[in-house]
Order: sequence, then C-alpha cells, then structure tokens
Amino acid sequence: MTAFIRQTSRAVALATGSTLALGLAVTSAPAVAQETPVEIETGQNDLFSSRVLTTELSNPWAMQWAPDDMIWLTERTSGEVTRVDPVSGEQQTLLTLDDVYTGAQHEGLLGLALHPELMQGTGNDYVYIGYTVNNGTEEEADPSAQIVRYTWDEEVQQLVDPMPLITGLPAWNDHNAGRVVYGPDGMIYYSIGEQGANFGRNYQRPNRAQQLPTADEVASEDWVSYSGKILRMTPEGDIPEDNPTIDGVQSHIYSYGHRNPQGLAFGNDGVLYEAEHGPSTDDELNIIQAGGNYGWPNVAGYIDDSGYLYGNWSAAPEGTARSSEFPPEVPTYPEAEFEPEMVPPLATYFTVGDDFPFGEQCGYICNPTIAPSSILYYDAGEDGIAEWDNSVLLPTLKHGTLYVQPLSEDGMEADGLPTAWFNTQNRYRDVLIGPDNRTVFIATDAFGSAAALYGDSLTSDVMLNPGAILMFTYGGDDTGMPVTSGEDAGVETDDTAPDEAAGEEEFEDEASAAPMDEGTETAEVTDASIAEMVRIGEAKYGINCVSCHGVEGEGDEGVKLAGNENLASAEYVAETLVHGFGYMPPFGSTLDDESIAQVGTYIRNSFGNEFGIVTVEEVAAAR
Repeated sequence: MTAFIRQTSRAVALATGSTLALGLAVTSAPAVAQETPVEIETGQNDLFSSRVLTTELSNPWAMQWAPDDMIWLTERTSGEVTRVDPVSGEQQTLLTLDDVYTGAQHEGLLGLALHPELMQGTGNDYVYIGYTVNNGTEEEADPSAQIVRYTWDEEVQQLVDPMPLITGLPAWNDHNAGRVVYGPDGMIYYSIGEQGANFGRNYQRPNRAQQLPTADEVASEDWVSYSGKILRMTPEGDIPEDNPTIDGVQSHIYSYGHRNPQGLAFGNDGVLYEAEHGPSTDDELNIIQAGGNYGWPNVAGYIDDSGYLYGNWSAAPEGTARSSEFPPEVPTYPEAEFEPEMVPPLATYFTVGDDFPFGEQCGYICNPTIAPSSILYYDAGEDGIAEWDNSVLLPTLKHGTLYVQPLSEDGMEADGLPTAWFNTQNRYRDVLIGPDNRTVFIATDAFGSAAALYGDSLTSDVMLNPGAILMFTYGGDDTGMPVTSGEDAGVETDDTAPDEAAGEEEFEDEASAAPMDEGTETAEVTDASIAEMVRIGEAKYGINCVSCHGVEGEGDEGVKLAGNENLASAEYVAETLVHGFGYMPPFGSTLDDESIAQVGTYIRNSFGNEFGIVTVEEVAAAR
C-alpha cells in the first residue's frame, strides 16, 4: 500500500457512481532522506483535498493559466506545448517543435509566457517560449537557446507563425535555466544559467557568470557573456532603452552572477523574485535588482566563507584531474575576497559550515540544498489560502515538497523559515494557482532522483507520479479526496457530516443511528454497519492504497488483495496497516484508529472477500 497514484491514462477524472476518486495522499512528516540542517515545520496538509489531474506528460516544465480557463504547459522532452483541462485532465497539443534539441536534463522546451492580452480581441494573441536547438551534429552537439514568439490561431486552435525574438543564446548540457516571464512593465524576462561551468563534467569550461559583454559583442549580437544572467528585452527582442548600463555597456543583461536561476516571478508592486540552485549548499531566494551582481561563482549564498570555496578549474592546465580537493594547480578564492558590490539573498536553503559531510550520507540528495525549480508569489486575499498569505512558493526537485516561504509585510525580506507542504516521492518542477486562488497545481518530472519515502534507501529514482500534474484544493469539496495528516485524518463524502468524517464523533450504526460498540463482533455489527464502514473505507483506500494494490485489489506494485486468505485475520490486517510490511509504508502515524479500521474493513469485504469487520480496538491493540 502506498500513498500515491501512478496512473496510465492520459486523462484522470473523478470516478462516477462512487465517492472514490483517484487521488493521492501526502506524508504529514518530513521524509527520512529530507536532510536539512534546521528543522522545517510541516504544513497542515489535511486542509487540502488532492488528486492526480493528468499523467503521461513528457517532463512538464512551465505552466500558465490561460484565458480559456485551461492550463497551458511546455513538455521539455517532447517539445510540445500542451493544453490541459483543469477538471478532466484531458490533453490537447497546441504546438510541436521540430527543431527542439533535447538532452538528459536541462535541454529542451523550457519557458512559457502568455501575452496579457491573449484572446482579448486586441490582436496581441502571442505566446513566448524558450528552448534549445542544436547547431552541430548528433555526435558533436553545439546547442544554443532562443526565444520565439508564436501567435494563437483561434480557428485551428494551434500556435502558428513563429517569430524568433533572440537566437544564439548560451546553452549547454547543464544549467540552462530557461524561465520566461512577461513582466508587468511589458518586457520579457529570461533566465540563463551558467551551463554548469567549472562543475562536474564541465569542470574546465570557463564560468562566465561574472563576465560582462563589450560594446562590440553587443553590436555584433555575440551573446557569449550572457551565461549566468537574467535578461530583459522588449516583446520584439530588442534591448530596452531603460535597461541598466553595467561596466559602461548597455545590453539585454538585467542582473548577473547567477548559477542556475530556474525560478523567476513577479510579486506585488513589480518586485521580481528569483530562486536559484546552489552547488552543494546555499540555494538562494533573491529579489532581482536592475544591474545587480549576485556573486556566483565567487560566492554561494552569503559572503560568509562557510561551506563553499570557489576553485577556478578552468584556470588550471588542461587535463588537470578532477578531485574532491583542489590541487595546487587550481586557484582558489574565499568568499570574503570578493570585492564587487553584491546583492545578498533574502534566504538560503541552507547554509552550513565547512565540516558538513557533503556527499557522505546519500550523495547530493542529502546535501543541504532543496533544488528549487520554480517560484511563485502568493497573496491569499480574502478567500485564498490563509496559511500562505504573502509568501513565495518554491517547488523542489530533491524533496518532492512545496516550500512556502513567508515574507515581511512589504515583501522585501524573508520572514523566518519556510514550511513544507505536500511531500511526495516526486520531483516538483512547477507550481500554478488556479483563478479561485485556492487550487494548487504542481507539475512533476517524468524521471530523476529524489528523497525516498519508504524502505531503507535514502534516495530513489522511482517517481510515484512521473510526468503528472497533481492537484490540491484548499478546503476541498464533497467529491475531493482530502490529504491524510495526523489524528484528524478522514474523508468527507456526499452524505457524511464533516465532523463525523474527521473522526471527531463516534461511529454510528447506519440502521439505528445509535453509537456502535466496535469492541466486539456481536449481533449489533449488522450488514448495514459493515456496509457503512466499507463505504467510508473505500474512499480512504482510494487515497492511500489504490496505486499499489489496484482499483479491484488486483495488485500491481503491491500484494494482490482479491481472494487473499491472509485477510481472514483482522489482527494481521490491523498490524500490517499500522506498522507496514516490506516496502509497504506504515500508516499508524498518518491515519487514526478509526480510519485504519475503515480501510481494513473495506479490504476484507471487497474484491470477492467476505471476512467481516476490523474494529477500532483491534487497531489500537496493534499499535
């Protein structure tokens, strides 16, 4: 049994004729491999209902809410712009690129921005996308990036008439960033990573995050110095007249000194927030200032000489062997020696000392970074998610968690530590809020590594919702599946009162409406009372168990439940649900006794099984 759904259909919707929905549950405690040097509070996940909206997406990368009340997104590896119905999950392809260059992780179709007047009758029916192309051969790739404007054709329901805004931007096999944002000032913003230079397999490629272009390079449209930058351009791709002049040259560059800025979004009053991947420490939350220098590669996080030392491998003789320690041939630079004025981050995730055991616990997954893949400012207003008011949302790749970082009243500072929401064994790529301001959509990578929730391993390359959009609704509704969390976990169905569903009232015999004594199986345990427990247990089975054991108990990733004679023992069922078994996770910490009794009763009386009730007392005895 597991807490997540792995769907195979292209569209996932609520089941008909039943309260069962194909949904997912979220762990209410931090995952065992979610290594953080400080304790992060877990959000109250049971405030949300949840389900899988759609699946089989080819690495969704960026999502936008379009004026047709649909989710538009980019699929990185297939090179498709796709429209997804936010109710049924049905998908429609709006554009398939024939020149996109896709690599293992950072290349492909990336950013997506919609003109604010799209479908408003003004003629500005424009969509902006950023993606990589290959100017070389398959054997010897020579990638670059470009931003292209497409026009929405209402009649054929497709994106047509591509017009390149800017081409020949730096790209490589790592850290291409690629976030495209249409700013409130009418300008296009684009983030470019430093292509992993001076790091990993690219350890002897020069890092150009601090390099600024010359006037001649700008005049000749040589963008080699645009690595590790955030660009600002007109909707036609030109350099705006009010762009900052940096080191005597005006270019597309709006800020510089960035590593891999995958998160870029505007908040109130035109504040531009950025989330940036750090090396093995110091992921950053920044506010972007015009002309600002953010320090990379000389500085990671704050200038504190803590947990990071810049070693310039590209300055060493070619062929210098890569090692965990800098050899004498590699010049090193402590952060405190960085002389230019630098804009400090609002927060880092997380700063540690030099004595941290980097890579020793479970490789990079256990290092003190969260891998923020996007960012979104959130204002709850009057009817939104009150717990998230005035915050930025940070979906994370390593932890499969949405970090919610509170901000100061003016939005210019981080207010304490973030809270962690919706923890699943997935890689969260992007987050989107629906127009009701209460529905949260999270896109997941189709593959990769993340913290393992179950078993003895601290990491896993098995994603439980690969290439999907997960949907979380604040408050839920009568057909939504609430996220299980803590002692108040429960499910609300069409004819169950909220207090009863939450386990706050005693279970009642449907036939007599009198409190039912669940301690013994007597004549009071009627067919009607078992049917009621089965009905409630069915919904909770759908949240917690169906992905592994199947809708009909046929078994897939988990044990076959249909016709399973082991279920004849109520004690066995209670013990297994409470404590787990093998790869099946324990539910004793996330479901209360009543919920486990209901799920156990459903399992023992479904799929051809007729084994009777599991009582609350039997569950309590199993703890």
